[in-house]
Amino acid sequence: MTVTVTGFVAKIFERSGTSNGRDWTAYSAKIQDAKTGDELPLYYQFGFDKPNLKEGDYVQFKAEPKDDKAAQADPATVKHGKNPPARPETKKQESKGGGKKGGWGGGGAKVTKSELFGDIGGYNTEDDIRRMSLSNSRDAAVATVTALLEHDALPMSAAKNKGGQAKRYDEILSQIDKLTVKFFFDAATGRVLEHVSDEGTVDTSAKGELPEDSDDDGFEEPEQPVPGDEDDGFESEDDDDEFE
Repeated sequence: MTVTVTGFVAKIFERSGTSNGRDWTAYSAKIQDAKTGDELPLYYQFGFDKPNLKEGDYVQFKAEPKDDKAAQADPATVKHGKNPPARPETKKQESKGGGKKGGWGGGGAKVTKSELFGDIGGYNTEDDIRRMSLSNSRDAAVATVTALLEHDALPMSAAKNKGGQAKRYDEILSQIDKLTVKFFFDAATGRVLEHVSDEGTVDTSAKGELPEDSDDDGFEEPEQPVPGDEDDGFESEDDDDEFE
């Protein structure tokens, strides 16, 4: 169920990592109730794109609660208050959990034990980590298949009729699925480190004396290239309401 969240940005959290050789940063925020000064109990997760907000901003956005700890916020719905009220004194939400400090909130969150991903800190769940890793693995698989197709390195059906097109479609999707699973478990288990040896540093320096420069190298010089329904005060950004 989607809800509307309004208040001051109390704190923004960043969590970074690497999956399939790609760096990522996930963002979340705590919101302070504008009337009571209490921090709302949920951590609002904005995904991998930095949200258009900073600490102290009076904002409004849509979010969908995931459980009693976190909600998935929609960055595209973030609006800033035109005439924000006076910010009340901050009252931090007391944490009910124990465990190690860290994660989204920096303290109070329990560490989740996962057979596949190891220790998961903060307010992430095993499903959160699985979704992020699967998404990154899918992106890597698509990029790999694209490169293979561009270099004619992926065996494909050659028939030009509709039957051949349908078969190539299935073949491409099959390769993407297989590579997605491979990259997912490579990242989750680190197994690729056990099966692929590190060649170490390779000496690529030139041996012997270099030839003298010559204008006539047998090649021609290349040519240079040419360069809403009701006016409730919380409508879209085009409306003259309290938010923009």
